[in-house]
Amino acid sequence: MKKSKKMKILRKTCGTYDFCRCWFKYNDFYRYFYILDYSDKLFFGAIEDDFILDGFEINRLSDIEKIEVKDDGCIKINRRLGLLDDVEAPKIDLTSWRTVFESLAGTDFYVIIQNQYNDDYHIGKIVKVGKKAVTFKHFDAFGVWQHKIKISFSEIASVRFADRYSTNWKMYLCSDKSTKKSE
Repeated sequence: MKKSKKMKILRKTCGTYDFCRCWFKYNDFYRYFYILDYSDKLFFGAIEDDFILDGFEINRLSDIEKIEVKDDGCIKINRRLGLLDDVEAPKIDLTSWRTVFESLAGTDFYVIIQNQYNDDYHIGKIVKVGKKAVTFKHFDAFGVWQHKIKISFSEIASVRFADRYSTNWKMYLCSDKSTKKSE
């Protein structure tokens, strides 16, 4: 799909109750987003999943294989539910991955970073933002903090935050005194 067609759909749906169905080259399934903002390289959306919002995600436009406006009864239901009425999205600079992480570093979100080359995910906290990479403190599936890692911006497929998964981990890890010691 051409970039100009992607941009046209993003422009049309940004800040509206219309939402997009997106297929990405690194996944076999599509995802739904309310588009909150976009640049010529990245887009920022609220994730819609069966009549609930499940956080925010930033993706590269170049990874979109196909994007379309979803036009069905779900939109009417989401409007009636007031799904977007109380959404408070942080202001994210979408110029580059560097500016995205600089924006997120000032928040209290746990962030999930997806690698574009494999199915690896890292979840944790931003420690430092460099010119070409982000230094990240992450934890494993048992909630044990691991060593800091440096993730090159060129390896990142998507960044997710304020979703149920990362929010629940944050509540658990922040309340677990034994985990705090291992940070």
